Amino acid sequence: MAVILKNYRRYGVVSIEQIIARWAPANENDTEAYIASVERTVGLPRNQVLMDADLPALVAAIIKHENGVQPYDIATIERGVSLA
Repeated sequence: MAVILKNYRRYGVVSIEQIIARWAPANENDTEAYIASVERTVGLPRNQVLMDADLPALVAAIIKHENGVQPYDIATIERGVSLA
């Protein structure tokens, strides 16, 4: 997931709103609800440009939204992001 999210930056997809709109398009998802969920979980405004340091929280929020739970500790997620 982190590799994909990092690649989004090449196309100017840099905020929660832009990322989730691409990750979970409206023709397949309730994208607005998804954006709101991730925004609440990450604790950043939907239109704020995300930095590298924000990626672990974003990954955790997407996992939680997709699965209903987020079973990984933050160190595991941070390691995965660092390897991406």
